[in-house]
Amino acid sequence: MNSILIWCDLNSEQDILEKMFGDLCVSIRGCTKPENKIMFEKQWRNGEVPILISKPKVFGWGMNWQHCNNMIFFGLSDSYEQFYQAVRRCWRFGQESEVNTHVIYSELEGAVVKNIQRKEHDAKNMSDSMVRYMSDITKAEIKSTSNNQIPYMADKKISLPGWLKETI
Repeated sequence: MNSILIWCDLNSEQDILEKMFGDLCVSIRGCTKPENKIMFEKQWRNGEVPILISKPKVFGWGMNWQHCNNMIFFGLSDSYEQFYQAVRRCWRFGQESEVNTHVIYSELEGAVVKNIQRKEHDAKNMSDSMVRYMSDITKAEIKSTSNNQIPYMADKKISLPGWLKETI
């Protein structure tokens, strides 16, 4: 079975998800003992358990989970950075599969979803502008360089060490 990563924001959501998936999941919270966090994550990463449930605040940064290409968000916070970083846990260099990201939200969260979409659009525009700007600067720098050559005139013969003369 493929690995599935489920992100939620609230303890109550995590409680419900744990009950729904039972033995098919490991659930890691901020209050989970460090040694259990390591053990549960390893069980999921090694395929012993197909589903990991956690929060972007707990595992949304720094993990490399290229083995997983399916994630589900149960709701979103207003933090685009949290959403982006959580997606990037699986969508990383070395990922060999298309990453499927599903966002489940209620009608009451429509404004939050629109806010995240706006922030995503703004981040893309900023990134595109930075690439254009840096490209122009780099081109200008390259065009302004010149090739200065200083001719080398050997005025001494090379002398080889004795041990090397014997091997040649």
